[in-house]
Amino acid sequence: MHVLLIGPGGAGKSTVGALLAQRLDYPFIDLDTVFCERIANIREYLQTHGYESYLEQNAALFASLLSEQEKNAVFALSSGFLATDIRPDIVQINRQRVRECGVSVLLMPYKNVDDACRCIVGRQLTRGFGLERHKEERKFRQRFGEYSALGDVQIFSVSPPHDIVEQTVQGLARFSSMSRVSR
Repeated sequence: MHVLLIGPGGAGKSTVGALLAQRLDYPFIDLDTVFCERIANIREYLQTHGYESYLEQNAALFASLLSEQEKNAVFALSSGFLATDIRPDIVQINRQRVRECGVSVLLMPYKNVDDACRCIVGRQLTRGFGLERHKEERKFRQRFGEYSALGDVQIFSVSPPHDIVEQTVQGLARFSSMSRVSR
């Protein structure tokens, strides 16, 4: 089954995902990167087409990537892929696809919303995207509850990426064992 990394922007999905894929000997697919390669720069796409259109295109791209995969892969999913208040119908379809195709792994720095918000927003503001603190904080706080309810495996950590990979591998092993027992 695929491993699908979920969580907010700045949680480490791309960094951890590349290392995890290497560790598992799986291909690594970063949905944001593929969107930029196949469709358009995300920021430019959002400016010209809007967020709703982006959600539609992103969901279609993910479905296409799943059908293209001949073996298990590690996917880093976009931050709003499973948690946004726009187009809940698309979010539900995305959640169903994720449930059916693999094991979801939530990456989040802290369980506490205030600590997690400070960490994630701080990371996002250093990425050079021209983001505004108050907007990012509001978006993160809106989505935190949704994110916290997701993930077959949940990793709350600010450890270095290699350590988070180890925690993830251990979590995947526990999830696999529990899945076999519940059958």
